[in-house]
Amino acid sequence: MRLNSLSRSLRDVIPTTLAGLALFGVTAAVLPADAVAAGRAQPDLLVDLVTTDVLNPAEGETFTAQIDVRNVGNGDSEAVKVTVSVPPGLQTTTPYGGSGWNCTVASATSYSCTYPQLVAGGRDRLNVPLVVADATPGSTVPITASIAPQKREANPDNNTGSVTVAIAGTCVIRGTVWQDLDRDGQRDEGEPAVADGPDGVLRVSLWARQGQAVGGGSTTVNPDGTWSITARTELLYQVRIEASSRYGRTVADMGNDTTDSDMVTSYQFEPTLLIGSAEFSAHHGGEYVIDAGLVAQT
Repeated sequence: MRLNSLSRSLRDVIPTTLAGLALFGVTAAVLPADAVAAGRAQPDLLVDLVTTDVLNPAEGETFTAQIDVRNVGNGDSEAVKVTVSVPPGLQTTTPYGGSGWNCTVASATSYSCTYPQLVAGGRDRLNVPLVVADATPGSTVPITASIAPQKREANPDNNTGSVTVAIAGTCVIRGTVWQDLDRDGQRDEGEPAVADGPDGVLRVSLWARQGQAVGGGSTTVNPDGTWSITARTELLYQVRIEASSRYGRTVADMGNDTTDSDMVTSYQFEPTLLIGSAEFSAHHGGEYVIDAGLVAQT
């Protein structure tokens, strides 16, 4: 029999498993992926998600960082230790209590938190308060959570997670409401303002669809049709105008941008008219002009 035939015969007879190798006195390292098959229980701690309860906190405000910690391994963990770190611009404060987590202030910019144990497949949420202190409005700052690796942990590479939070400032959002007599979508000389009142504009408001963002505001219209709101920033806004049902919305975005109407959507016509602009991002120090042309209902 030739040697290559003998090699093929041996490959057919000898199984290439750990048990087969053991027959020949060969030892093999058990990889983490083999832990379950080998009967070896290992925890695998994971920072699953880092979020905040407010998307755009402002100077002096306290908000909460929410860290979801999971054990995706097949073994229970030892005590879990998490460090939450932030850069200058955010500061620690008195930790929350009563959640099973024990947190202490390690420094002005970090917490050290412990949890007794996470069983295999278990998860828990860690909440820590943070204060905006001397952060630059309009900037973004990171929040990082790191789990200390455990001796038997299967994969320590997923022990860190982070999120960035935008620091709110202020901007000015303003506009003019007028009656578009020739219905061309342009504010022409001589076309009258639509002022505040039951037969005119009832309210101008800022609408934000981001549920975790803080912002908004409303105002009335001046006799010359102008309005202005100083608003919180680092979120998406839409201007909505409610007016008497005697009016409708003129065509939007026609011709010169400085004298056109920016109302692109009609939400209702009765019992009052409700129209809205396109959404736009509001940033610190910005000035945004949103005008509205109305036409008489026929």
